Amino acid sequence: MMFSMSEESGTETPLSSLLPKYVTRVLARNEITNVEGVRKAYPYELLNLWGLGLLRFRQIETVLFPGQFYIPERSYRPIKRVKSSSLNGVLSPATVQALARGGLFTAEQLVEFEPKDLLKIEGFGPAKLREIEKIFYPSKR
Repeated sequence: MMFSMSEESGTETPLSSLLPKYVTRVLARNEITNVEGVRKAYPYELLNLWGLGLLRFRQIETVLFPGQFYIPERSYRPIKRVKSSSLNGVLSPATVQALARGGLFTAEQLVEFEPKDLLKIEGFGPAKLREIEKIFYPSKR
């Protein structure tokens, strides 16, 4: 195990005795090996570390930041859109992507297909078919 010069002189507090082993391993993988490093990374950098979820984050918070309770904003993945599809925003992104795999990019193309033919498209199942029926054929439901 290697120590930096400052750890040998005792100016930094090691994490090994304070946190569970898994947490210290995740932190060490990300080059955070002492309490000061955790304090510097709190909260944003810690929440972005691979392998450190909210549960482990709370363990760190309980030990090193008593009385603090950071509530992260919910992050949304960017919505995947299919270029040149007029169905974006009308149907769910997964349905639009499945239809694009079948060569369908417009509502006009979509309504020409029979349901049994839509079900032949890879990744297109009954749930996606119900979504289309609900939006394009509400009277048939």
